[in-house]
Amino acid sequence: MDKRYKKLLAKRPIDQSQVRYEETLVGHTERVCGMANTIAEMLAPRLSDAFEVNPDDCCYWKAAVIIGAWLHDWGKANSHFQKMLRDPTFRQGIRHETVSLLLSMEFEEWLGVYWEGKPSWVRCATLFSASGHHLKFPDPYRDERTGTEVTILTGHKDFSAVLELERASLGLQPIPDLANIKLSLLKSGKISKRLNSLQRQLDHEFNDREKILIAAAKSVLMAADLAGSALPAKVENPEEWIADRLIRSLKSSELKDIADRRLRGKTPHQFQKEIGDTHSRTTLVEAGCGSGKTAAAYLWASRHADGKRLFFCYPTTGTASEGFGGYLADPDFDAILIHSRSQVDYRLLENLPNPSHEESDLRAARLEAMETWPIPAVVCTAHTVLGLFENVRRGLYAFPSLMQSVFIFDEIHAFSERMFSYLLRFLKTFSGTPILLMTATLPPQRKQALEKVVQSRGGLQIVKGPRQRESSKRYLLETASLEQIWSEVLDCVSSKGKVLWVSNTVRRVMQNLDKAKSLGLPVEPYHSRYRYKDRLSRHRSVVDGFFLADKPLLALTTQVAEMSLDLSADLLIAEYAPVPSLIQRLGRLNRYEETPAKIAKALVTKPESIIPYSGESMEGVEPWLDAVGDGEPKSQLELAEAFLALDSGCQISVEPVAHCEWLDGLWQSLRDQRAIEEAGYIIEIIREEDLGAGSNVEFAIPMPIPKNTDWKTWNRSGRYLIAPYGSIHYDSFRGAEWE
Repeated sequence: MDKRYKKLLAKRPIDQSQVRYEETLVGHTERVCGMANTIAEMLAPRLSDAFEVNPDDCCYWKAAVIIGAWLHDWGKANSHFQKMLRDPTFRQGIRHETVSLLLSMEFEEWLGVYWEGKPSWVRCATLFSASGHHLKFPDPYRDERTGTEVTILTGHKDFSAVLELERASLGLQPIPDLANIKLSLLKSGKISKRLNSLQRQLDHEFNDREKILIAAAKSVLMAADLAGSALPAKVENPEEWIADRLIRSLKSSELKDIADRRLRGKTPHQFQKEIGDTHSRTTLVEAGCGSGKTAAAYLWASRHADGKRLFFCYPTTGTASEGFGGYLADPDFDAILIHSRSQVDYRLLENLPNPSHEESDLRAARLEAMETWPIPAVVCTAHTVLGLFENVRRGLYAFPSLMQSVFIFDEIHAFSERMFSYLLRFLKTFSGTPILLMTATLPPQRKQALEKVVQSRGGLQIVKGPRQRESSKRYLLETASLEQIWSEVLDCVSSKGKVLWVSNTVRRVMQNLDKAKSLGLPVEPYHSRYRYKDRLSRHRSVVDGFFLADKPLLALTTQVAEMSLDLSADLLIAEYAPVPSLIQRLGRLNRYEETPAKIAKALVTKPESIIPYSGESMEGVEPWLDAVGDGEPKSQLELAEAFLALDSGCQISVEPVAHCEWLDGLWQSLRDQRAIEEAGYIIEIIREEDLGAGSNVEFAIPMPIPKNTDWKTWNRSGRYLIAPYGSIHYDSFRGAEWE
């Protein structure tokens, strides 16, 4: 036994002179095994429901999780890791996950008794879970290792104690006499050769069912390791704490109450009842803006989420916050808003409730990574859920909740092509899970892709919006020059009307703002290029301005108006955009009446450039405008039908994403290999003038990448670039511009 280490540690002690049991390798492993057993026991039945896994595989899966928990940290019994915990300046030459895999090979004969007679994926799930629980495998040190050798402390009494934790329950032979193992870290030391041999042995062509079982085991072990590390110092009985929180679910009556409150005592429309009554695992709602889709979604949830959990997924942070504030401000159950800026929204948005006691307690205890475990209703961005497929930690840590949930995805027409491909893979993977999809207008190729993917889920049930509302004439579309537009704007404002002008770029919003101010018009700008806290204020000013009676207003916005602004204009100005985007913009015109008392005008103008859209996405815009801008009033239904008629010949296929780390990169476990959203031309910055004035999130500004390359040398604060003094001109009303 190596006498330098009286105890083998799993983590750096808070107090080196008084090491707590859960900080030791034995104590931590025991804790994680306990957590894994609790979580896997609770989730195994849900595995069958969510992924249509047979009962035998559920039993094997549960065993893989527990055994993975047992051996996940074996590799911490090495001299480099133990020295690193005691000497923060020491740099280890090998990751402990790699050592754990190597040890599984050393003990292959001893462990082999357990694998006999079991499907081969069980061993793979166990070992891949152990190597991947930190998303750092393969070993990042493999090409530049510190030192020439490492001692694996298999001769230490604590290592034998770790082996003894699960030995008897697995029916393994008594532990043989063990001695320490010297392992060369030189390239000639054959670490890579041994791992390559193991990979060839384990990493084969898994079928879809096996991929899900392995990926689910990896995710649950990560959750168990998180709980085993975080909970013992925070709660008295961690297993009981987990069991109490993961068992929480929603009741049908609670969700129906949400819809009833929104309907204010009115009887649901027939189409809302139809949505609520659907039995299909996959329902697509195609209904125009303002038709009451969201209230109907909660009626759907009252049927499908009874005894389960709910994730309501929106395309943007703004729509998620609006959806949360509009429906879950005061429910009879715990609900949480999750996105990258949610904590700022809680604090600064007046229409949001305070965080629930459970959420507040989690944050006070610094257990935010478990934020979904005790809370059965989650409103979030779609990225929160779909990010699971590329090993985004928030999605991985939420997996114990995702397995028990039903899902609503709103505004799916607004998903990028890449995001939509992940949605298709999600539908294919969570094959037993009820999912509701909602949209105003979905391109035919996307609908065809949905219908193809969900065949194995029992097919796609489509619910159309209320016929009377959808067929009511409400729009008069015209193409117009800027001169004509300004004349119409002046007329509308002089009549105390409300005008919404949607431009495709911030630059044109600012140009229009300058002219509107020169004309003395009551104007409110709103776009993305504000400090986040100011953007929230701008959002509120625009929405509130539309609800002030007898007060004229010209709102100048970018595409942020398409989804996040719940308002109704008397006159809409819109630049050319993809047809689904134009239909969304029109949804902010003459919005609230089922059958409008008068027709409202929409003027569409062609900008000098199609930026930020691609030429492909803009195909069909002019033919569509020719069809609907014929001088006759149009309904939402006619707008959609004209689009579908023009797009019917489109041959572009949409497929589920072909490769994702969570399901297809099973041997390796890495994060940030690829984004689920296309790369953009925006960088998030904080002005040097704002440093220290508040949280980074509050003062972050999304800016276009500058033409010069100086920004590549700027300092960072977390994930934000720091723009030097004077490089950005900023006004809380107007927004930000590069100097």
